[in-house]
Amino acid sequence: MNPERILDHARRRIEDRLRKSLPGRGSAPGVIVRAMRYSVLGRGKRIRPLITVESCRACGGMVSQALGAACAIEFVHTYSLIHDDLPAMDDDDTRRGRPTSHKVFGEAIAILAGDALLTRAFEVVAHGLEPDTACAVTAEIAAAAGAEGMVGGQALDLGYARGNGRARLINRVNLQKTARLFEASAKVGALCAGAGTGKSNALARFGRSLGLAFQIVDDVIDGGGYAEAFGRSRARDDARDLAGKALQELAVFGRRAATLEAIAEGVLERMR
Repeated sequence: MNPERILDHARRRIEDRLRKSLPGRGSAPGVIVRAMRYSVLGRGKRIRPLITVESCRACGGMVSQALGAACAIEFVHTYSLIHDDLPAMDDDDTRRGRPTSHKVFGEAIAILAGDALLTRAFEVVAHGLEPDTACAVTAEIAAAAGAEGMVGGQALDLGYARGNGRARLINRVNLQKTARLFEASAKVGALCAGAGTGKSNALARFGRSLGLAFQIVDDVIDGGGYAEAFGRSRARDDARDLAGKALQELAVFGRRAATLEAIAEGVLERMR
């Protein structure tokens, strides 16, 4: 089957599991449930959870083994978007083609919805995986989301807003704020499949390089960040180089990695 068709099918399965993994009506205060579902079920590319399920498949596992972990990754990602959009952070009015959570529900509910999604992620992992795998997946996601990952990257990015050493620290911000969760997405898929250290590490390197490329492509499109610091021409070249490094890590998986290759190629397509 064509890799794009496989990805479309996997995306539909992820969307279905996301709906089922979110709290339903009556299980929590209605406004929190609505805010959580509003942000998660909006139009999203689902690149990170797709990397998770396809990394699992590349290691010989099945999509079903990684769906819970993939949803956890998407919950963590969406929580970060809700908080990043707040006036105290990036102060954005739109996300995924519609008003941001705080514009619809107010800042307080948006903060609480983000908090609820972060904790829901670990609940999903705890209930959906075998204990040893759940422990390893929890540790990986928590590390990617915390002070040495997204939270730390956002803290550094706030410093950029004040013009403090933007060019000097841009790679560190991109690594922590974006690439670290891509890395975790790939490694978590390997963990769900019970893969050995060699394959897990190869996928982690794939995710990290692709995450860096993804952020640079975003900056090329928006004209900020990396593209502003180093120029669009260099940014385009660096994004291609990083995507190339990501693809090299997939050689060990042979044809099993066709969908991951398609994801990487799709990242670069956005820059054209």
